[in-house]
Amino acid sequence: MPIYEYECQKCECIFEKLVYKGEEDDVVCPSCGRKEVKRRVSCVSFIGSSVIGESCAAPASKGFS
Repeated sequence: MPIYEYECQKCECIFEKLVYKGEEDDVVCPSCGRKEVKRRVSCVSFIGSSVIGESCAAPASKGFS
């Protein structure tokens, strides 16, 4: 699945987004609503692995956020 990690250039929020081909220009920051986002290089993640870093999203009680 084409899930990408983005960082907002305005508020520095880090978020993931499911983006299909042709929709790359429609990505907006879920925190501030700006379109000034940059796709980040992210590593592969596995279920059960620990997550290092911060996100603007509230932590999930179980599973993925």
